[in-house]
Amino acid sequence: MHEEPLLAINGGKAVYPGSLKRGRVFGEEERQAVWEVMGKGVVSKAGMGEMVQRFEWEFAAYHQMPYAIATTSGTSALHTAVDALQIGPGDEVIVPDLTFVSTASVALQAGAKVVFCDIDLDTFNLSVTDLKAKITPRTKAVIVVHLYGRPADMDQILQLTTKHGIRLIEDCAQAHGATICGQLVGTFGDLACYSFYQTKNMSCGEGGMVITANEELAQRCRSLTRHGLIGDDLGVYNYDKLGYNYAMTELQAAIGIVQLRKLATLNHYRRQNAKLYREGLDTLPLHFQEDADGHVDHCLTAVLPAELSREWFLKAVRAEGAMVNCLYPLALSRTAIFVGSNQPTVSHRVATSLFNLYTNPDVSYAFVEVCCTAIRKVLGYGR
Repeated sequence: MHEEPLLAINGGKAVYPGSLKRGRVFGEEERQAVWEVMGKGVVSKAGMGEMVQRFEWEFAAYHQMPYAIATTSGTSALHTAVDALQIGPGDEVIVPDLTFVSTASVALQAGAKVVFCDIDLDTFNLSVTDLKAKITPRTKAVIVVHLYGRPADMDQILQLTTKHGIRLIEDCAQAHGATICGQLVGTFGDLACYSFYQTKNMSCGEGGMVITANEELAQRCRSLTRHGLIGDDLGVYNYDKLGYNYAMTELQAAIGIVQLRKLATLNHYRRQNAKLYREGLDTLPLHFQEDADGHVDHCLTAVLPAELSREWFLKAVRAEGAMVNCLYPLALSRTAIFVGSNQPTVSHRVATSLFNLYTNPDVSYAFVEVCCTAIRKVLGYGR
């Protein structure tokens, strides 16, 4: 399983992500990019600085899309997209039940009704079968998530949204560089949103991006991120819509430019780490998220046998010095903010039994081995 000698594990403690030299996430290139901005003395210019514009251009070019609009976070990118589509009271927005809260909360902020869609048991992404059942005359948009870096079934989803005249937003917060038959995710819907938070496949520490092929939507998004500004002249101080302060800084953009150029390498390490986990755990009674050629393995997710207590499992594995995560332990329809919503069944079953393995580029072979050894021991001798 190993391609290099194992590192020493001191006192049985885990080697945490971020401790490795193998595929370092941040390096000298990012440091130099930040110093270049600092040297010029302009670290923020309301999203209109040189670095932000360059980052937008390069991100759009990478996706072969004409427009990209930088934002402060993945959440603000989603909020901008929902607002740009003029979603509001009386509208319904369909979102998968297993995802981060902001996928749904941005629709709630707009005053729309959130309709939760169940997930597919193999991909953990939005179920096309349940999507068909959830569409009504009030459905304004579908937000599809490429969860954990695994592309969703965009062909069938697009057929449905096109047939019913429904807008489509892609949540690509965990799927930078993922592809479907060679086509990058984010290029299928009306709008696509990305996050550059610390843990993402490429990171600025924080930040987000909206991409689109629609000029009108791009103009609305850009205006919304600048308080509703008319045009591109900050000195005009004239506004024609309610907007927000969602402008990315020059410092974030400088890091983002470097990270985008390293994205293929960063994803390579994630794929490699996921493969090592799969090989090390392949004989165990775990149900892994289905793999795909274009999967970029933001993390590797598995579901425990139904009879096994996840709380007991996590405690036991961590006691062995391994580090595992749990994204997301509750289906959104079961959270307090959405309680009383329709409650799909597969998403609840998966959410209450899943756990995640770190695939970060700076995860060592030793870290992977410690995790696999611990999980094998716990599942081999646990109750």
